[in-house]
Amino acid sequence: MKKSLIYIVIITVILMLLPPVIRDFNKHKASTLDVVEVNQLVSEIEKSDSLIVSKSSGPYSFNYTILDKDGKIIYSSTVDEANSIVTATKNRDTIRDLYKDGEQVGWLIIHNEISELEAKINQYYAKMYVLSLIAVLVLWLGYAAFIYFRVIRPFDKMRDFASAVAAGDLDKPLEMDRKNIFGAFTESFDIMRDELAIARKREYEANVSKRELVAQLSHDIKTPVASIKAMSEVLEAKSMQAQDDFTNSKVKSIGAKADQIDALVNNLFASTLKELEQLEVNAIETESTVIKTLIENADYASKVEYTEEIPGCLVLLDKLRAGQVFTNIIYNSYKYANTKIKLTTHMDEEFLYISLADKGGGVPEDELPFVMEKFRRGSNAKGIEGSGLGLNISRNLMQDMKGMIICENEDGGFKVTLGFKLS
Repeated sequence: MKKSLIYIVIITVILMLLPPVIRDFNKHKASTLDVVEVNQLVSEIEKSDSLIVSKSSGPYSFNYTILDKDGKIIYSSTVDEANSIVTATKNRDTIRDLYKDGEQVGWLIIHNEISELEAKINQYYAKMYVLSLIAVLVLWLGYAAFIYFRVIRPFDKMRDFASAVAAGDLDKPLEMDRKNIFGAFTESFDIMRDELAIARKREYEANVSKRELVAQLSHDIKTPVASIKAMSEVLEAKSMQAQDDFTNSKVKSIGAKADQIDALVNNLFASTLKELEQLEVNAIETESTVIKTLIENADYASKVEYTEEIPGCLVLLDKLRAGQVFTNIIYNSYKYANTKIKLTTHMDEEFLYISLADKGGGVPEDELPFVMEKFRRGSNAKGIEGSGLGLNISRNLMQDMKGMIICENEDGGFKVTLGFKLS
């Protein structure tokens, strides 16, 4: 690139200097008389009896006039002749004396044609200068086209390619052109794209393997937890029969911890399956009366208070997943608020809305928009065990059932509204 630019500059300088150099050379050449030619003409005139030698007899490259000793014109090769020595002197013509036998017989006046020649030379120079400018313009336009096709356009392609790679598009290869200055790099860029694609595939496979492992472990943990819960129920029944309050309290604590572990494992299992796109949600037309049963199954501490009955209608839901949603919401209220939960309901043309509101103080307003994000918990949840998955899973399940979920603060508590789509 640097060499090409240097060559272009050198050629440009030469083209711009060439016309004035040619002009000066021609001016110098035109202003210089050939002394040999002049002497030859003087000799021929002096030898002639009539002192008349025509221009065509030479031929001679200049126009001239011959005067006799009285100053009269004997011959002139041009109409615009100098008719006297005085006129010739004014015109800066060249004047030579003519002699015969040592006696002056007249004068030879060689006309000064420099002004005419200069006009012609200047006209020729103007044409040369215009042609030089055109040549320089064509040269630089050609260089600009070379820069565009060999530098700018290939660079734009590489920039677009880099942007596509940064955006995650690793499928489109980079066209290789070894003629442009980036030709040596295009192959390396395309190899980089292939390597990134391979690395991304390996990363995806590794993440899938980890999620599958988490799902498997979550599933395997559920069995011993269920056994612990069953044994705690048996022990609780026996301690009640024996009226052993100490043992009964400890057994209840074991059962509560087993319930807590079971809820966490369920959330982890559901979240993992969702990421693996293996969490099946089959929303079908269902009587709304089933919702009350799902709430009662989730409300094992009997904290939900009905302000009104759930309206009878047909909604789209998956019983298993809807039960999981109610479990997550009610369990969160137990854990963070531990107050009564007020249930209200209403309908519009599209949804049946079920609202569950506690009196636990709610969530800070600036954190409210993020409570349904994965692993996000309110700042008021410090010191309380939890994974931050419950509301995130509930939102995903409601969306898969074509429903909706809204979280808000209301009357000094936290309110979750579930919208089940009417069938």
